[in-house]
Amino acid sequence: MAQEFSLSRIGQFIRRDLTIHKSTFITGFLVTAVLLFLFCILNMVWDKQLGLEEFFGIFGLFYIPMGILFTFSLFKEFNDTKSNHLYLSLPISIPERLAAKWFTVTIIYTVAFSLLAIFVGMLAIAVGTVIFNANFNVLSIFTEHYWNVIKVYFVIQPIFLVGAITFAKNRIGKTILLLGLLVLGFLLFNFILFAIFNHSYGVFSGETIGSEAIDKAGEDLSVMGKWFYSLLFGPIMLAVAYFKMTEKEV
Repeated sequence: MAQEFSLSRIGQFIRRDLTIHKSTFITGFLVTAVLLFLFCILNMVWDKQLGLEEFFGIFGLFYIPMGILFTFSLFKEFNDTKSNHLYLSLPISIPERLAAKWFTVTIIYTVAFSLLAIFVGMLAIAVGTVIFNANFNVLSIFTEHYWNVIKVYFVIQPIFLVGAITFAKNRIGKTILLLGLLVLGFLLFNFILFAIFNHSYGVFSGETIGSEAIDKAGEDLSVMGKWFYSLLFGPIMLAVAYFKMTEKEV
């Protein structure tokens, strides 16, 4: 197997994955397009409009779960004990294999889903304008609502990437269970630390000064916390995925 990192091999591997899983992706996108259209139409029945916040709320409802399902689908070959020896013998290094998988289920998937969602959303608005006399507005990805959803997916997707590599059976259920336990563990850990360092200041007494202290502490540390968890669930999980792939390919 070649050891040098090659963008050409990554491109070929991406093309291979897209060709093999083409029917899965097309079916998933078509089902999502129909559901997205129906949700947008139903949303306009009540208030005669489809605002950006409302649309991207619906967008995230399908974008994140569908991306997670595609992630597990992309690693089905990797975990198939009957045929994975052929898959693992392909002339591509582990970093290239991981880069190809990540690029497919994040960048390519995000671009394709965004274009489809905007098209379906605009179609739904046009239909709603005719049928319900709804307000016509133009949807755009150049908005904070869109990028907030994208950031959430980019942070949590590596966790499911690790789950897709690690577990051979019941992969989605085990990954969600593990994620839930991690979240509960971090919540408990943060609460214990907060209690240890702040109990003497009366923040749990219910007094106004205690509530203000909690609010100010949250404002001061929120940025630090976002960076910490983004690094933990993003790059660190990708590193874990690399070592898991190395462990299975050896």
